[in-house]
Amino acid sequence: MKLLKCCSLVFLVVLFSCSKDDTTEEMVDQEKVVVDGTKIDEAKFGDSGVVLTFDDDYVENWKMADTILKEFHWKATFCVCKISQMNPENVKTLQWFQKCGHEIAGHGANHVNTLDYIAANGFEKFYEDEIVSMMDKMKENGLNVSSFAYPYGARNPLVDQKLFNTFKVLRGTTYGALNPVNQACYFENSKKVVFGLGIDSHYPHFSLPYIINLIDYAEKNHKILILYSHRTVDVVTDNYQTKMEDLVSICKYVQKKHMKFYTLSDLSKIKA
Repeated sequence: MKLLKCCSLVFLVVLFSCSKDDTTEEMVDQEKVVVDGTKIDEAKFGDSGVVLTFDDDYVENWKMADTILKEFHWKATFCVCKISQMNPENVKTLQWFQKCGHEIAGHGANHVNTLDYIAANGFEKFYEDEIVSMMDKMKENGLNVSSFAYPYGARNPLVDQKLFNTFKVLRGTTYGALNPVNQACYFENSKKVVFGLGIDSHYPHFSLPYIINLIDYAEKNHKILILYSHRTVDVVTDNYQTKMEDLVSICKYVQKKHMKFYTLSDLSKIKA
């Protein structure tokens, strides 16, 4: 009985270790992150869920969002740009996110339009300026990056193939309030290029009922829905902002439907 109580206590300590804003906590083993009782690296294709991704460098906003959304046992992928210009406190927050099971992905060193930059300077120059410099800085700060979100969604298949030498998963963007059956924002088995649908308030396709409809479709058809946001705010005052109230509703609904929260890199581990 004493041994059972001891094991239970250890489990509770591990479970809640990332609920505190303490960046000095021990690193969580990413391969042992558990969602609904299943190790993510053992998940199979057909387990419905949602990937929530956040672009750019709004670290303070994301930190506030995490304090609210952690009650839903969420996971997010923060696609970070301009890491070399980031202050130490924000870098520390990214490290803390990673320890708690969120993913840090790449979004370019300077957030340039990939295709425009390559057209003007060539792929090698783009790769050196935007990918190598970003990855070096990420590694220097202990951030393990294996996914990349294209700024502005600017990509093509040729660039995809070249970037697969560095990344396991690439995320583009898709638009429009299409019928769910025609949407491109669902993970397809073994596909390394995925497409996110924006949930910032200024997108013409965005409405909470529509996103709920997409989640319902994912749940009923055993799919994984991929969404992206930028700056999380209480009150929307500009473009590229997502209302926290909407994010809470989305996470609460995902939890209610007993669906999983995935990160981008989780998708590369899913077995057919």
